[in-house]
Amino acid sequence: MKRVALFLALVVACACAGNARRRLASTFEDAKLSLQRGELVEARTSAERGIALATPGSTWDWTFRLLRGEILLLQHQPSDVVPLVSARLPEGPAFDPLHARQKYLEALLQRSQNRFADALATLDAARRIAPDAREVQLDIAWLDGQLRMRLGRWADAETRLNDVVARAAAAGDRFQQVRALNDLGMGSLARGRWDEALPWFERVLSFRDLESSTAYAAALSNAGICHSRLGEFERALDIQRQSVRIHSSRGARADYAQALAGLGNTFILQGDARQGLSFMRQALAVAKESNLQADAALWAGNVASANIDLGDWDEAMRFNEEAQALKKSSHTGNLVYNTLIAAQVAQGRGRLDDAERLFEEALAGAASDPSVRWSAHDGLAGVAVARSQPDRASEHFEAALDTIEKTRSELLKTDYKLTFLRRLILFYRAYVDALVDQGRLERALEVSESSRGRVLAERNGLAAPTKATVATMQRAAAQSRAVLVSYWLAPTRSYAWVVTATGVHSARLPPAQEIEALVRQFQSVIDNGLADPLAASSTAGDALHRLLVEPLLPWIPAGTHVIVAPDGVLHGLNFETLPVATPARHYWIEDVEIEITPALSMLAAASKVPAQAPSLLLIGDPAPRPPEFPALKYAAAEIANVSKHFSAERVVSYEGSRASPAAYRKVPLDRFAFLHFTAHASANFESPLDSAVILAGPDEAYKLYARDVADMPLRAELVTVSACKSAGARAYSGEGLVGFAWAFLRAGANRVIAGLWDVDDRSTAELMDRLYDRLAAGVRPSQALRESKRSMIAKGGAYAKPYYWGPFQLFTVVP
Repeated sequence: MKRVALFLALVVACACAGNARRRLASTFEDAKLSLQRGELVEARTSAERGIALATPGSTWDWTFRLLRGEILLLQHQPSDVVPLVSARLPEGPAFDPLHARQKYLEALLQRSQNRFADALATLDAARRIAPDAREVQLDIAWLDGQLRMRLGRWADAETRLNDVVARAAAAGDRFQQVRALNDLGMGSLARGRWDEALPWFERVLSFRDLESSTAYAAALSNAGICHSRLGEFERALDIQRQSVRIHSSRGARADYAQALAGLGNTFILQGDARQGLSFMRQALAVAKESNLQADAALWAGNVASANIDLGDWDEAMRFNEEAQALKKSSHTGNLVYNTLIAAQVAQGRGRLDDAERLFEEALAGAASDPSVRWSAHDGLAGVAVARSQPDRASEHFEAALDTIEKTRSELLKTDYKLTFLRRLILFYRAYVDALVDQGRLERALEVSESSRGRVLAERNGLAAPTKATVATMQRAAAQSRAVLVSYWLAPTRSYAWVVTATGVHSARLPPAQEIEALVRQFQSVIDNGLADPLAASSTAGDALHRLLVEPLLPWIPAGTHVIVAPDGVLHGLNFETLPVATPARHYWIEDVEIEITPALSMLAAASKVPAQAPSLLLIGDPAPRPPEFPALKYAAAEIANVSKHFSAERVVSYEGSRASPAAYRKVPLDRFAFLHFTAHASANFESPLDSAVILAGPDEAYKLYARDVADMPLRAELVTVSACKSAGARAYSGEGLVGFAWAFLRAGANRVIAGLWDVDDRSTAELMDRLYDRLAAGVRPSQALRESKRSMIAKGGAYAKPYYWGPFQLFTVVP
C-alpha cells in the first residue's frame, strides 16, 4: 500500500507541475497577445500574474519580469526598467536566452533615451549570448534594423529588415513579418518617399488575421499619411478613420493621438481646416490626459497652425502659448517654431512691425533648421510685399528659395507643422505672383520651373534636374527649333510663358478652377467615340483653345514645332485635339507639331542620348487573362506592322508566352534605339509607379511595373507603349503624368509615346503602321506621329475623331 500511495503522490505531483507549466505558458501567451494588440494594461496585468505564479528566480519568473519591462517602456515608465537591466540573472544554458532578452530590454531603454548608437552596441552583445534562441534573435534583428533607420543608415537598415521578414516568414511568425514590413515603410516615409513607402504598408494590410495588432494599426495610419501626401484624400480619410477606431480602444495613447492628428492633417491638406482642427484638438486632449507632454506640445503647435489657416488669431496665440508652456515643462522641443507661429499671427493681424521683429528672431534662432529659415524668409517677404517694398520682398523670397533648393529633402521631413507641404506650394504661388506684379516675367518663369521635376524624384530616391535659367531654356528652344510653352495654374491667377530662341513672353490666364471645369467637359466629349468635336461650335474645346492657346498665337504661327510643359489638369489634355474655329473648323494638330515635357527645366538640363542603329525590341500580344485583360484582337497585326519596317536581323521580338517581364529584364536594353510594347496596361492612380504593363507569366510575375522600368537604364531614341492609359493615371505638380511615360524617360529614353486614355485596338494597329513607316523614312518622332494622325483625320470616317488618334501623346526630356 505504501508503494501505491507513493506512486499516486508522484503522479499527482507531476500532474500539478504539468498544470502549472501550462498555466504559466497560457498566461505568457495572453500577455504577448495583449502586448501585440496594444492593450498595455491587460498585458501588464497578465505579466504580473505570471510573476505571482512563477517560482521566484526561475526562468518563468525572469521571463515575465523582462516582459513587464517592455510593457513599462511602452507605458513611458523608464525609471522602473533601469533596475531590471542591471539585475543579475542566474547563470546556465537555460538562462542564456534570458540574458540575451535582458540586453534586448536594455537596448529598448536606450532607444527610448535616443541613445541609438549605444543601443546598437548593446544588441551586438545580446546577439552573441544566445545565437540559437530564435525568438529573441528575431527581436534583436528587428530592433537593430529599426535603429539603423533612425540613424539614417537606410541601405543597411533595409537589408537587415528584409532579412527579418524572410526569417520570420520561414518560421511562420507573422507578427514579426508585419512589424519589420512596417518599419521598411517608415524608412521611405521618413524620407518623404510616399510612393515608395505605400507598398510596404499595403503588404502589412494584407495580413488581415493581424488586424488587431498594433503593427497593423500603425500601417493603416502610415498608409493614410502616404495617400494624403499623394493627394488621394478620400482614400486617406477612409484608412485613417479605421486607424483611429482601432487605436481608440488600445492602451498606447501616443499612437491614438498620432492617428487622430494624421486624420486631422489630411482634412487640412484637403482644404477643410475646420474639420482638421477638431481632430487635432482631440489629439492634443489625448496626449494631455496621458501626460505625454512632448507629444502634447507638438499637437498644440499644430492646433495653433490650423487656427492660422482659419484666420482665428486669438485661438492661434492661445494654443501657441500652451505649446510653449508644455515644451518648457517637459524640457523638450525647440521654441523657435513657436516664435515663427507668433510671427505669422502678428502678420495675420496686420501688426507688421511685430511680425518683422518675430520673423527676424525666428531666423536668428533657426541655426541648422531649414524649415524655419525658409518660413521666416517667406514671412519677411510677405511683410515687405504688404509695405510695397518689392526689392526687399525679392531679397527674402530669393533667400527662401535658396534654402528650399539646397535642403528640400530635409524640408520634406519636417513635422513641427503638418501643413508644411501645402505651405510650400503657397510659397511658390506667392512668389510667382509677386514677380509678375513687379514685371519680372522671366524670373517668374524661372521660379515656377524650380518647383518642377523634383518632388517625385526625391520621393523615389532619384536625383533632381539641374536648376534652369531663362538662358538655358532659350538655348533648348534654339537647339530644338521649337517654341517652348510653360503653363502655371493657380487658384486666383494662372499664367503661360512662351520661350523662343530670342525671347520670353507671357500671358495671364483664368483661375485653375475655370480651366479644370472646361477640361473635364471637353474630355467627356472626347471619351465618347461617337462624338465629333468639330460638329458643333462654342464647345468646351473651343473655350479651351480661346483661353489657353489664342493668347500665345502671336509667337506660335502655323507650322511651328511646340514643346508644352502642362500643369495640373492640363496633363490630361491633348492640345492637338482642341478645335480651331477659323478659317474652317479643324483641330490644332493641323497647325502645329506638339511634344509634351514634364518641365522646361528638364529640357534645359538634358544631354541627348547618342543615336543608336535602328534596332527594335518588340514585346507584346501576351496570352490573355480574362475577364480583366481579354485578348487583343489586333495585337498580332500591330506587331507585324511595326516589325516590317526594320530589317529582320535588327528586330528582337517576344510574343505570346515569351512576352514576359522576365524577358524584358534579361535583354540588353542599351542595344535598342526603339522599344515597342503592345499589351494591356493597368494604371494605378494611388501609387503610379505600381502601374503595370500586362505581359505573360505566372501569378503576379506577369506584371512589368513602372518602378522596375525606371530602375533599368536604356538608351532608346523612342519607346512606344501601345496600351490604355500608359501615360499615367495622375499628375504631380511639376512632374507631369506619372506612369510608363515618366518611367521610361527616367530610365534614359529620349522620347516616349504613350496613351492618355483607353485606346482602340484596331485603329491603334493602323496608326502604329503609319508611325513606323514615317520613322523608317528618317522623320523625327514628333513629326512622324503628327503625320500619322493627320492621315487618319484626312481619311475621314470614325477614325478621324480624336477618340481614336488623340490618346497617343509624345513625351520628351530632350530638346
